[in-house]
Amino acid sequence: MYRIYINNIDDDYHYMELARVFLPDDGFETIAYSGKPVAHLLGKDSFFVNGKGSEDREEIKRELYRLLSDITGMRPPWGTLTGVRPLKPALEICRESSVQEMERIIKERYLLNDAKASLLADIADYQLSHVTGIPWEKASVYIGIPFCPTRCAYCSFASNVAPAEEHEAYLENLLREISYAGDLARESGTKLESIYIGGGTPTTLGSGQLERLINKVSESYRIDPAGLEFTVEAGRPDTITKEKLDTLKRLGISRISINPQSMKDKTLKLIGRDHSAEDIRNGFRIARETGFDVINADLIAGLPEECVSDFEASLSEMIGLGAENITIHTLSVKKGSRLKDNDPEYYRHNAGTVSDMLDLSREMLSSAGYRPYYIYRQKHQIGALENAGWCLPGKHSIYNIRIMEDKQTVIGLGAGAVGKVYHPAEDRLERIANVSNYRIYSERFDEMLSRKNEYYK
Repeated sequence: MYRIYINNIDDDYHYMELARVFLPDDGFETIAYSGKPVAHLLGKDSFFVNGKGSEDREEIKRELYRLLSDITGMRPPWGTLTGVRPLKPALEICRESSVQEMERIIKERYLLNDAKASLLADIADYQLSHVTGIPWEKASVYIGIPFCPTRCAYCSFASNVAPAEEHEAYLENLLREISYAGDLARESGTKLESIYIGGGTPTTLGSGQLERLINKVSESYRIDPAGLEFTVEAGRPDTITKEKLDTLKRLGISRISINPQSMKDKTLKLIGRDHSAEDIRNGFRIARETGFDVINADLIAGLPEECVSDFEASLSEMIGLGAENITIHTLSVKKGSRLKDNDPEYYRHNAGTVSDMLDLSREMLSSAGYRPYYIYRQKHQIGALENAGWCLPGKHSIYNIRIMEDKQTVIGLGAGAVGKVYHPAEDRLERIANVSNYRIYSERFDEMLSRKNEYYK
């Protein structure tokens, strides 16, 4: 057990999060301290940080990073950055300087390695060139469909395997919530920039149910789905049919997701999916025939028993299938997932292999004409690495960008939806979350409706 005394701080949270990148939770303790080091405190495996009493958090974190690097021999590529949104400080620097200068500053300030600083520079350059408008002048809507055909081994989302009659009961309440929220939005003059239906797997619903859902959104918010960015996740290919995709296309939906995670059949079985790589290919074929403008595909680096060549084969196929938008996720092992239950330290394995996968993805996607356009990180990701979204120029998702900016109101509808109200005068977000369990959502439905009022105080 390492004990790390950090001088002249009131709260050790940020330093504890940095130490977790290097060490398991039971391998260290960070201790807020004030004063000079006392000999009896600094025994074996005890260290004193910030002896000069600096009040600059980043300066203290740099000292701590270097200490932990010396202890462990590790140099995590994201340096001292531990938050979800690494692009946020980069864009703040860009407001005062060029993208090139930002790249230099962020390496010095946060100790990023060259590759990660360059990735942030590429994303900042894309957003500054392609994204317009003031984010808080409009809102986005997220609608959660908390059902999947099976539950993946790494999943910690609000997704459930449930019979068709429960889908219908849930949908009836969801339609009422959409109608209620839409009335409030119209009364307040709220305009929408994007709508995202996720989950779970929305295409677990039947074609008639999807039609009722889209029509209710259009009617309640007085929008034409073809007139704004409207995405429906069709992530699991075993839920895709020609009838469902024809319905979505006819109703004006232009963007869908088909999320393989891997194109290796053995991996799909290991993670609990009841479909094959051929089903994914068939889903793409149907979607292409239907004529969607943008198809997103998600892949995960670090899935069980996969090597770099497995990942390379999956990514090569996604590029070959013509996905306009490809998100490369680093496996995150969260509480509530089977992987976490089976091995709480799973995310500490194979960091080198996963890093190689991410490096390869950047090389392959750049060569194929894709640009990185958004990025985020999660706790318990292998190697404390990242998720990055890539697109063909102009095919980015404004919803993904706005979610990571944290400067737009998101109206969250349905079980598991987390809404946010942005207060621009204070640059502050207020979370408004629905319950995650779909049965509790129905039991407490009146409360879920009343929470919608909080968006319009």
